[in-house]
Amino acid sequence: MRLKVGDRVKFLNDHGGGVVSKVISSNLVHVKDSDGFEIPTLSNELVKVEEGGQSGRMFSDDYVIDFREKDSKKQGIVEDEGGVVYDNRSSKLNVFAAKGNDKKGIYLAFVPQDQKWLLTGSIDVFLVNFSDYDILFSMFLRKPNGAWEGADYDAVKPNHKILLNTISREEIERWSYGLIQILFHKDLSSKVLAPANCTFSFKPAKLYQENVYLGCSFLNEKSFMLILAETDVQQTIADSPLGEKYDEEIKEQVAKPKKPEEIINQHKTSPQEAVVDLHIGDLLDNYAKMSNAEMLNYQLNYFVKCLESAIRSYVTKVIFIHGVGDGILKGKIHEILNAYPNIKYKDASMKNFGYGATEVLIWHSAAV
Repeated sequence: MRLKVGDRVKFLNDHGGGVVSKVISSNLVHVKDSDGFEIPTLSNELVKVEEGGQSGRMFSDDYVIDFREKDSKKQGIVEDEGGVVYDNRSSKLNVFAAKGNDKKGIYLAFVPQDQKWLLTGSIDVFLVNFSDYDILFSMFLRKPNGAWEGADYDAVKPNHKILLNTISREEIERWSYGLIQILFHKDLSSKVLAPANCTFSFKPAKLYQENVYLGCSFLNEKSFMLILAETDVQQTIADSPLGEKYDEEIKEQVAKPKKPEEIINQHKTSPQEAVVDLHIGDLLDNYAKMSNAEMLNYQLNYFVKCLESAIRSYVTKVIFIHGVGDGILKGKIHEILNAYPNIKYKDASMKNFGYGATEVLIWHSAAV
């Protein structure tokens, strides 16, 4: 028996049951009971309750979507008016403005559960509503024979994410081609957005490349993210009573991978200048178990990332603070800089940075 997040189940060898809150593997899941406790349970010790589940009830006659805040005492378990207890698989986004200015919209995010080893283990698949609209969505996955399989449908509140499924690495290909339909709702707005019909596709091998997993301003974890619809540029059906466009064709959209935020932007002091502190304590919170060689490699890798980012972003001056120490880090930095054309470097101002900083000047031919 294959279980997915949101399925209501009963225990075979014990009283009670609950809702599947996490899929660890094909044989093991977490079941959240009515008291909010998560219990690791083998799949063959569970019986699926077909008539339950939140998403399975969404379009039934007696199902009412309620966007109001629920009583949090049950730790994520929500009880509807009929007394049925089910799992609330959506959670609020924590927006970190300092991490970038991501575009408002709807995203599909593939988040490795093990954030230390991004290329191994299970992956949580989220639909992310980083917008001011309530949304209804319907998701389809393309089967190998060309048929479309209905995978999920539900409602998501503004600035919330919903867990669609937890997949193994072997299931990536099944989730690499699909289509998502989205309806936008707002109680009061100056415009009405058209529904979004968005296809998405990517090569499964892409999720085995560490550099595709990026941070963003609204998720705590690194993820491979696809932009399904940007609300600021989404087609409108009506802007005002005089601007109705009901007869216009609704266009299909294609999801695009989220572009990485340039790392040099985190260190800019002005539009074309930046200061990067390479002291290991400023780069990592926990480095006590790292060897000197590991710390040096981490500092050099971060230096190169910032330098390359500065070149791409047409930054003209970067101060790299490396400290005095034994001079190894400074020497390695200068060796790397010598390999770059159109770059000059010198010791930075001793008055402003002491003896432990290098000033890098970048000449951009396109800027002339």
